[in-house]
Amino acid sequence: MQRFLSTLARVLFGFVLASLAAGLVTVLFVTTPVEVFTEPFERLPKTASETFDLALLAATHLGIFASVFVLIVALLSEVFSVRSLTFYLFAGVAIAMLGFTAQYQSEVAGQPTILNNYAIKAFLTIGFFGGFFYWLAAGQFAGRPYGWGEAAAAAEPVPVEAGPPARKAESDAEVVITRQPVEIEQARFRKPLLQRLKFSRRNPVADPGHETTSADDSTTREPNASRSVD
Repeated sequence: MQRFLSTLARVLFGFVLASLAAGLVTVLFVTTPVEVFTEPFERLPKTASETFDLALLAATHLGIFASVFVLIVALLSEVFSVRSLTFYLFAGVAIAMLGFTAQYQSEVAGQPTILNNYAIKAFLTIGFFGGFFYWLAAGQFAGRPYGWGEAAAAAEPVPVEAGPPARKAESDAEVVITRQPVEIEQARFRKPLLQRLKFSRRNPVADPGHETTSADDSTTREPNASRSVD
């Protein structure tokens, strides 16, 4: 709602400014700036006041006539976000020429006609300045504001896609530091249960006392064996 009101206010401001510019140009074609500045200096304030009053009157008439056409142009430009200066200049000239055609069609036979080069130049200039000032106030901001797409894209959160479980497991395996098992642990894991139990007994090579005891036993057993033979 706030954006609609701001757009409506901008269009109205552009329409009023374009009407004032067109009214002033119309008066300056009737009373040229050369005629104004050639007058005595003490008359300049009065001439400026009269010119301003005539410009307001002409702007009112031009605004009433062009209101429907300006509304159509503004609606198209806002919907399609048209910000081109050429578009508004062409629209202003087209509306001015429609006014020229309407003025020509309403002439009474036997009265001075508006169909002359000076009048055509005047209407073309009126439409040119009207379209330019409307573009200056409202047309260049038609539609979405500049940078709206980039701001919306920056405000939207970026979705984070989770990788597949296999990839995740692989990445985890890459950072795990493993320790190479010793030979005893490898032997324990490879041997069956009975061999592991035997392996848990003391190794005779590693125990010198056990070797001595075994030697003594063999020495003791040899005389007994000889006696039994005798």
